[in-house]
Amino acid sequence: MIKGSQLIGRAVIDMEAAERLGKIKEIIVQRDGERIAGFVVVHGETIVGTGGTRQMIPASAVYSIGPDAMTVRGSAMKQGLAELENLPRMSDIIGHKMVTRSGRLLGVIDDMLINGADGTVVGFVVGEGVRNKLENIFNPQRPKTHGYVRADADLHVGKDLIVVPDDALMQGEPSAHEGEHRTATERTDAADSHPWEERALEESTRPSIWRRRTDTPSRARSETPAEPGLKSETARPVENYRAAEEARPETSQPDREDEAVTTAPKDQSQA
Repeated sequence: MIKGSQLIGRAVIDMEAAERLGKIKEIIVQRDGERIAGFVVVHGETIVGTGGTRQMIPASAVYSIGPDAMTVRGSAMKQGLAELENLPRMSDIIGHKMVTRSGRLLGVIDDMLINGADGTVVGFVVGEGVRNKLENIFNPQRPKTHGYVRADADLHVGKDLIVVPDDALMQGEPSAHEGEHRTATERTDAADSHPWEERALEESTRPSIWRRRTDTPSRARSETPAEPGLKSETARPVENYRAAEEARPETSQPDREDEAVTTAPKDQSQA
């Protein structure tokens, strides 16, 4: 078993061409949330995360995930690339809050557990979130929740929340090296088998529950243009008030001129 965060930054090697393709930038997940669909790999990226070339590699092309690199079959890298662009990423899953059906807040998803043998998503690691971590500093006796929620559980996914069955939380987490050990065992038993490809080509057994977060901002944009209209409406009375203030000196000016005209003859008579 391996965490998704441990794969980010890992080297990707084309085992057929003996060529380094780059490093893993993002993990692509199937909409059912039970399998890895592919990887976003970058080559030549700067330290600040800009520049370089970007390509997608389907999960069916993965041969093995080792401690230092992920090996892929270059001849299988062209399969199903069109679908990967619209599938959710691990970053779309991280940050969701998990609540049980009975109303207990479990925590925030901060990682994924992946079976390194075939790309199956085992579960979602439940973290404490920034707020809970700060509260634990000032209250060490506060009860903590550690574990992961099974990916095959009956999950109801919303924009920010996930409602899970009361028994979905598994205490602790699987061994981080279990998947790698199983992978090595399977390679010795069947060198020509491709578990990642077989798992990737399996039909989904559950409906789509995950989606990309970039699918929703368009709705928010359509609701925001009303604000400038409100500002312009509130500005109208101010403009009218200023116009009235500017108009006052014009109406009082003739009275001062009349006074000057009437007092002028008096000065001449005194002279």
